Amino acid sequence: MSSSLEPPYIQDFTHFEQHVARIFHRHGWTVVTPEQNQVGYDLVVSKSNIVAAVQVKWLKNNVAAPQILKFVDFLESQAACQFNYGIFITTKDYSGPARALIKSWGKDSRIRCGIAFENKITWVNGDGGTPPPQPPKQDKIYFGIFTCKGGVGKTTVAAHLAGAFALQGFNVALVDLDPEQNLHKLVGDGVYVPSNTGHKGAGTTIEVYDARAWDENAARDCKIVICDCSPALERNPRELIEKFDYCIIPTTLNPLGINKHGLVIQDTVKKIRSINQAAHLFVLINNFRDPGVRRLKILKESFFSAYKDIKQNDEKFHCIDPEQVCIRTSEQLYYWGIHILENPNHPSSELAFQLIGGKCYPRDDFISLVDYIEREAGIGILRE
Repeated sequence: MSSSLEPPYIQDFTHFEQHVARIFHRHGWTVVTPEQNQVGYDLVVSKSNIVAAVQVKWLKNNVAAPQILKFVDFLESQAACQFNYGIFITTKDYSGPARALIKSWGKDSRIRCGIAFENKITWVNGDGGTPPPQPPKQDKIYFGIFTCKGGVGKTTVAAHLAGAFALQGFNVALVDLDPEQNLHKLVGDGVYVPSNTGHKGAGTTIEVYDARAWDENAARDCKIVICDCSPALERNPRELIEKFDYCIIPTTLNPLGINKHGLVIQDTVKKIRSINQAAHLFVLINNFRDPGVRRLKILKESFFSAYKDIKQNDEKFHCIDPEQVCIRTSEQLYYWGIHILENPNHPSSELAFQLIGGKCYPRDDFISLVDYIEREAGIGILRE
């Protein structure tokens, strides 16, 4: 929510876009606002023989490198052939990785990145680019990832669920509600996922926000919002829990996971339901190891029995059969985060989705999870 102490021109996206247009107009540029469903830019500015696409980014936090890279991808596409330059304008600043990226391009780049103030635009190293244009207004879909105890993979599930949606063409906002801030440590300020269709400009972004910086208008191009929730339910903003369409609680398929974790999960479900009665709730087996036919039968019977009463009284509560969907144990997920230790001063942002021998169990498992949720809870409407 905007503050009354903020200048009027940065209190929301519409005022900020109009403010940027006025600055260009005062400096002799012709400014045109494209149709609302135009993909890739928010304004077109022209002067003499120069025509530039302008992306206007109204943010509560700094611009992340993946946001700029997505604009670069658009400028290299056939859809941007009419433009000589790309201009990226924001309300705040640019993150360290974003500034390093801009600096690496040099002053002859086709992109200029700037920060808009009351009467001028200050350019960052003479180059720039802007975030994606506003698509037709659509409701966002909210996921909350909860935990029954530390170490069951809550943050890993949140990040890679975002990756699965990104691979299917959605921009995703990750909101870090956990005081440990593990999402920021492992994912940085975001991840850019290139298009797998071969078309330039069609990639997607995963943007990371902390609870204080989260604002729907700051992530207006993200249709999916995934919250990595605090283990203490009362520390999560009530207004966010009320918005959750889907909640996922990871656990493990072993005696401890079924017995001790089961009691905590039952309590978590009750607390969620005291705030949000509409969300679909899923208990997901993470770090699954095949126990063999006999033990799997016993463990599954105990697993479903632990939540039998909830299931009978809550039609939107789902115990996911691990033989249908689970997150299998893998070295890729177990060692996810090694990139931070390898280069602590300049860590890369990545997920455990790299192909090894032509396969990637984490990628396949999280895509299967998205498909399962669509099938069971009706989010297939997102594909319309």
